[in-house]
Amino acid sequence: MMKANLKTKRVISKTAVYVICILMTFAVIFPFLLVILTAFKSVEESAVVTLSLPKVFLWENFSYVIEKGQLLRAFKNSFIITGLVVLLTVFISSVTAFIISRRSDKTSKVLSGYFLIGMIAPLALIPEVIIVKTLGLSGTYASIILIHIAARMPLSIMIYSGVIKGIPRALDESAMLEGAGFFNMFYRVIFPLLKPAIFTNVIITFMGVWNDFQISLYFVTDTAKNTVPLSIYSFVGYMTYKWNYVCAFIVLSILPILVVYCAAQKYIVDGMIAGAVKS
Repeated sequence: MMKANLKTKRVISKTAVYVICILMTFAVIFPFLLVILTAFKSVEESAVVTLSLPKVFLWENFSYVIEKGQLLRAFKNSFIITGLVVLLTVFISSVTAFIISRRSDKTSKVLSGYFLIGMIAPLALIPEVIIVKTLGLSGTYASIILIHIAARMPLSIMIYSGVIKGIPRALDESAMLEGAGFFNMFYRVIFPLLKPAIFTNVIITFMGVWNDFQISLYFVTDTAKNTVPLSIYSFVGYMTYKWNYVCAFIVLSILPILVVYCAAQKYIVDGMIAGAVKS
């Protein structure tokens, strides 16, 4: 009797888990499918929220969005900002993580704690905002890039630190003894070993910066420098109730993220595991 009750409880618990997983999957997929299908519909069809297929797939919606929504300009701005943020974040955070991980003094411990707290509360944003305003950089690409780097640094440093702590000190010490300078040693010996963490950092940073709306909203003062999220925001106001065009804009805006993610997704798990092993 007890075995039968135990078996029944296991079946019920498994069923509950499956039901929850199905509901969560539907909650994620539903808006995604809704946006894609609506992007091909006419203005009249898009007025009704439904997952039904469009009567005719209107591919011209996308060409209309590219022309009227200044999409190419928004893509250019986002690629400039995102690309520079990714490159500088990888360079600065990997070197910083190496220095902190290889030192055992109080300063390194304080910095580690600072960046750890910074993952929860972006402390570095405060001095960065002050610097941007003091230098008169508000509204420029430089201001947006600096703020993004400050926001992405804590997580990036934590990812690299976990991997670097697992790399034997003998590798970099032997390179230094053979006459290699610090940066020469770092980029020839240590940097290649960080490849999984670098791919993970690149993907996370790219997705975060590309999709960011808040920082761009506060620091972009010229519409000619609008990023993709800002352009979508402006386009929604311009295309009131024409949800087919808005959805077409959204579909085009997520294509770069899908390309980057699909190209490097196999490195994400490896990088996150490597970064968590020794952290």
